[in-house]
Amino acid sequence: MADAAMPGKGIAYIHWGNSWQLRSFQDFRHYIDELIYIHDLPKLDLSRYAAVVMPDAMDAGAALPHAPQLNAYLKGGGILVVCLQGHADWLDIPGLRWTPGNCRDWLWWTKGEKLEVRLSEPHHPITESLPLSHMSWHWGGSYNIPEGARSILEIDDGGGSLFLDFPSLPGGGRLLLATLDPHSHNGQRFMPATTRFLRSFYPWLNRELGIERPARNRFTYLQCSHVPSEWHPDGLEDSLGHAGFETSFAPLYQLGSEMLGKTDTLYIPSSHDEFFLKSRAEDLIRFLARGGNLIIAAEPCQPWLPFMAPFHAVPPRPFTNIRVRIRDDRFGIFSDLGEGFDGWKGVFGQYVRGWTDPPPGAIWLTDIGPEHDPKPADWIWQYPTPTGRGGYVFMHNGDNMTRYPDRGPRKEALLANIAVALRKLSTGELLF
Repeated sequence: MADAAMPGKGIAYIHWGNSWQLRSFQDFRHYIDELIYIHDLPKLDLSRYAAVVMPDAMDAGAALPHAPQLNAYLKGGGILVVCLQGHADWLDIPGLRWTPGNCRDWLWWTKGEKLEVRLSEPHHPITESLPLSHMSWHWGGSYNIPEGARSILEIDDGGGSLFLDFPSLPGGGRLLLATLDPHSHNGQRFMPATTRFLRSFYPWLNRELGIERPARNRFTYLQCSHVPSEWHPDGLEDSLGHAGFETSFAPLYQLGSEMLGKTDTLYIPSSHDEFFLKSRAEDLIRFLARGGNLIIAAEPCQPWLPFMAPFHAVPPRPFTNIRVRIRDDRFGIFSDLGEGFDGWKGVFGQYVRGWTDPPPGAIWLTDIGPEHDPKPADWIWQYPTPTGRGGYVFMHNGDNMTRYPDRGPRKEALLANIAVALRKLSTGELLF
């Protein structure tokens, strides 16, 4: 189920160790096959890749020692994507010249003014996926348009191109060269247009290369209790199906690497065998490490994964202690469920009666307990890996979520909403 397990050549992403580059890779890792540290380039054969991306925020001198290798890759028919590399004189492109410069007013976006850029005429086909609004923030100089190049975006006074396509270089290679810096600003979580650019660009690049990525829509419900409403909850397949998921049901004691290899998101309901799950901890950690997602409903007595903690109940009096309050809904999980989503048949305290301590880096989503001393009822966390490819854990410290909400227009939508949020996080449609 790893994204890189694909036929043919994939996409490599070269980084210089910059945090913004690494964070942008993590955001859009679904569309990229390999992360390469620039100083490791001499050890690698770039011809293995259909495309190589060199993101912005690269040290100006970092590429120079590798110029022969990168130019050889282009001449050998590879596709090279280069962002904001200054004058880029290490590229072996006859007639290419870079001119320093930037936008007239750095605060243009606060004044409701149009930035002085325009799409080149005729419009490049990429603009069907990347409209002007996805390429409008600022730039780091401009290029002329050498013979054989096609401009995508330009300064509207004729001052040069900000995004060039060299579609047919000698040897069959292709160069996409931009003075835009989307990776650095997306990685800083600053300037939304840069995130829109990357959300459009990476799917476009995959389509251009004929690469089809997994849809990440396989959902497995782990059957832990033979109570009919727990074994096969009514409405679950329908709600997940409407959200685009292929749902399967699998008995707890079949849990292992084979089952996990056939799903993208595993849901574990609240009544389960902690001893058995602990015996499968290594399989579950490997599942997370390769990008699988876990949704866990639990009140752990014996934490069965290394990042889990024991459950603590909140005082049940006054009853307002067990009313769940939304703390952070940045992923849109609870926004359409209405008031009282946490009440099963109108009874509070079933959804959650306490909390577990989340691991560092988790996002605290809902509150339980006294107003003056709230605790995390639901939290979400990304499993850390050296390459940032780890999947997500949604931890619900309470009852089986298949019964919430139990009424209203979005009845039985909670679990589907969570699954959609995890899928979007996995594919870069949402940022963690």
